[in-house]
Amino acid sequence: MNYDKIVKLGGEFMQAKNIIDKKDNSNIIGLGRIAKLEKEKDNMVINSTSGMLYSEDGNLFSYKSVDKAISLLTPEEKYAYSPTGGTEIFHNSIKKWVFGEFYDSFKEYTKVLPTPGGTGALSNAFSNFLNDDDYCLLPEYMWTNYKQILFESNKKYKTYKLFNDSGSFNLKDLEKVALDVINKNKRVMILINDPAENPTGYSLKTSEIKRLVNLLNKLSNIGETILVIDMAYIDYADKYERTRLNLSKYLNLNPEVLTVFAFSASKSFGLYGLRVGAEIIYTKNKEILEKSYDANVFSSRSRWSNTSSIGINIINKILNDEILKKKYLSELYKSRLMLKKRADIFKEKMKELNLDYIPYKAGFFVTIKADNPEELAEKLRHDKLHIVPFENSIRITLASITLDEVLRIPDILKKVI
Repeated sequence: MNYDKIVKLGGEFMQAKNIIDKKDNSNIIGLGRIAKLEKEKDNMVINSTSGMLYSEDGNLFSYKSVDKAISLLTPEEKYAYSPTGGTEIFHNSIKKWVFGEFYDSFKEYTKVLPTPGGTGALSNAFSNFLNDDDYCLLPEYMWTNYKQILFESNKKYKTYKLFNDSGSFNLKDLEKVALDVINKNKRVMILINDPAENPTGYSLKTSEIKRLVNLLNKLSNIGETILVIDMAYIDYADKYERTRLNLSKYLNLNPEVLTVFAFSASKSFGLYGLRVGAEIIYTKNKEILEKSYDANVFSSRSRWSNTSSIGINIINKILNDEILKKKYLSELYKSRLMLKKRADIFKEKMKELNLDYIPYKAGFFVTIKADNPEELAEKLRHDKLHIVPFENSIRITLASITLDEVLRIPDILKKVI
């Protein structure tokens, strides 16, 4: 063998074709690290980048019920391998939590498997329910990692306008883009980040969900139709009963529509670093349901083998212990209230200063349109406000800042915009 030739080829020899142009462009974590370091040097710096919930004292918000659940776990529950496809107790716990009083209506038509956060569920959905020539339709204002996950699995995307001129969900544009794709490819995947969308904080109204369901049923008469609902922030959006009532509207989907709910326990239970979530596959077609579940377990085994046992069993413990669950629900209510208070103050101050923001309903983030987001972000950093720039906007994180910082942000924005 000519080793000299191999040495000369260097990096090109080592790279397979599928790693060309692979570079992590999801700058959120990197920007957050910079903001954290700056704040350590100067307490007047506002770190509005993080996708994690912080208390008013500036510390990461942690659930005491979660801490208690951890203390009750056995070594086996904490450290042993968990089954790739999950256990019956996990399946039922997730279904009961996610669907609430509508559990009985969903349970027969759903399959659950644990994933490393909601991201794992999205990764499985993109790779298993899209062919290489298919498209996933993404909202124009989005969590940018959607594109990266699609690129990783060699899939394509198109965007649809999220809002119409009145600031409501733009179903008309979604329909236009979806019809164009499904008429050509006979298959389309639509992603909805709802409720409390990242980055806008928008939540679909009940009437908008009903119209979306009608559109999906219409599309399913033309070709294969897949809906992916990224529900990462569902437990910070509205009252538990209200969000589950909205979920029940998807029971009206045709059997030909396959739905994937991407649930993030990392968000709902504050388990960010433990990386635990669930992929919930829903369809009234039992044969497709079984095959879809098997395929996704296969993918999970191939990619990450199994999900964090400690994360899975924290959830099992809390949701199946009435005392712990009651404590958790109380803490979850307080965290939603804390977020709402910050949002209300922010909106009121923005209105006073005559500043616009994209329609916000609830959740961790609020977004402002920007023609030159990178340039604007740099100017804001000079004024000690660290935010995340996207392609067409800047994202402000209400979850990670205090009320005092919430009050200061609009004044900084007024000065720079």
